[in-house]
Amino acid sequence: MLEKKQIRMHGFTSSQCYILLEIYKHQTLSINEISEKMRLEISTITRIMNNLVRDELILRKRSVYDKRVVEAILTENGKEIAQQLQKSIANYYKDVIANLPRGHVREVMSAVELLVNALEKAQKG
Repeated sequence: MLEKKQIRMHGFTSSQCYILLEIYKHQTLSINEISEKMRLEISTITRIMNNLVRDELILRKRSVYDKRVVEAILTENGKEIAQQLQKSIANYYKDVIANLPRGHVREVMSAVELLVNALEKAQKG
């Protein structure tokens, strides 16, 4: 939610951005792995990825180890875009931290960590 403006400036949805960043981070991911990481249905991931394939940012390929598994990898353009997105998001958070009152950064970060943990626990049920 906080990063939405940074992502939109590059012309992507949040879901597209996170798919690009996850593939960039891991070099190659199966559709199932992306679905698990993003907690979205495979059909939703497939729809999102169709646009990224169309825009020549990712390629789908069959796994060398198991031909039933479809993997996603970034094209060279996809890698460049993912680097730009990662840098833009990192700069945004640097700006946020720079605007926190001096001496309170650790306190705020600790509170954010507690909040994230609570949100994750609430999601799991």
